[in-house]
Amino acid sequence: MGDSNEAPEAGIEQSQEIQALQQALAQEKERAEKYLANWQRSQADLANYRQRAEQEKRESIEFANSVLIGSLLPILDDMDRALAAVPDEISESSWTEGIKLIYNKLKGALEAQGLSEIEARGQPFDPHVHEAVMQQEGPEGMVVEETRKGYKFKDKLIRPSLVVVGKGRETEEQGQQTRRRSRNGKSDRH
Repeated sequence: MGDSNEAPEAGIEQSQEIQALQQALAQEKERAEKYLANWQRSQADLANYRQRAEQEKRESIEFANSVLIGSLLPILDDMDRALAAVPDEISESSWTEGIKLIYNKLKGALEAQGLSEIEARGQPFDPHVHEAVMQQEGPEGMVVEETRKGYKFKDKLIRPSLVVVGKGRETEEQGQQTRRRSRNGKSDRH
């Protein structure tokens, strides 16, 4: 009869061992899922870090290029003025043509990097890209003259155009009133 008691006890022990093993297996599965989730999160974090680092690198390079190009703009301005002031008697000389070629190469190299001139003359005044330095008679709200070229670098403003904006046409009567006020020392401002 001792054998009949041992068989049920052995079955109970095996059942308890199976339950313990299933519980241990469930715990290990849970740990494995946590490790997998953490690994996947780490992979995503690494990918995001790489993208951010690459973006910051591109932005740093673009900023450095825009600073360099911005420092070259006064040289372009000086060359523009110099070429505009060349006397007629030497305008066709090989020396002058060589200077024009150098100017065009410099401008072409800057444009290839992303520099572009801002259209100003004849355009509606845009305070985002134009800086008004004066008003004069002309079509109201339109740029009638550009005193300094403005530039964008890859669609970002690096220097606004300095412009003269039209204030409309004065009638003869308005002109006489303005002259009388200026003679009397009065102005329109209160």
